[in-house]
This record gives sequence, C-alpha cells and structure tokens, in this order.
Amino acid sequence: MSDSKEILIVEDSEDNVIFLAQILEDHGYRFRVARNGKEAMAELGERRPDLVLLDLMMPRKSGVHVYNHMREKPDLAKIPIIIVTGASVATGVDIRTGEEQPRDSYGDEMARGLGAVLHDALKGVAPDALIEKPIEPQSLIHKVNELLR
Repeated sequence: MSDSKEILIVEDSEDNVIFLAQILEDHGYRFRVARNGKEAMAELGERRPDLVLLDLMMPRKSGVHVYNHMREKPDLAKIPIIIVTGASVATGVDIRTGEEQPRDSYGDEMARGLGAVLHDALKGVAPDALIEKPIEPQSLIHKVNELLR
C-alpha cells in the first residue's frame, strides 16, 4: 500500500508485535509500537497515527481504556481502530455476543468470568473492526487497506 501511512501497534505480546509488524512491513506500512496502554497514551499524545491496532488485555491500562480515551478526544476520535484480541479463545466467551462455549469443552470458570466481564466492558465500544486471534494475515491487511483508503 503506502509507506506514508503509519500504524500504531498496541500489543503487549512480543510474538504478536513481531507478527503484526511483519504483515504491515510486507505491505509497505510504517508502524510504531506501544507495549501497554500507558505507552499507547504517550504515543497518541506525541504523534497521531493513521490507524491503531489495539489489543484489549494489556498491563498498565487496558485496550478498552485506550479506546475510550481516543473516542473522547476530538483530535483522536476519527482515527480508525481495529481491536485485535484473543479474548474469546482465552476465556471461552465470545466477547462480541457474550455466548459461552459449552461447559464440557471449556471448563475454566475464572477465565469464563473474565470473558463475561470483557463482554460487558465492550458494550458501547464500536471499533472500526474487531479481529480475533489467531490472526489471518490476509484478513487483517484487507481491513487495514479498507480503513486507510
């Protein structure tokens, strides 16, 4: 695509940062990385990206906190946000719908409780896209290209 577009990757997992960075680099995008919500807030205050890839579960401020901050600030509110999360797989609860996987296939009640909390926290959150981990590179880059047109 265009190397004039810059994407902020907000992700605490180094493996996921490397994976996302490679996809973006392969398609000509520049990127910066914030490894937690607090770093993301600092990066957003420093320089406005063209798009944000935002993980939900991170230390030092959640992705939901970062999302809400961006939508409340007029200079950040129009930046497209793609939430990239593995919360549904990790918790056994579809964070979009709140639907739980059958108990016999997913028995971790603590994780399931976290999934329900995340589902509730996301009510009213309307990202430009939500992509579940594991990420399919073509789906991600298609959505990035679409949002940056």
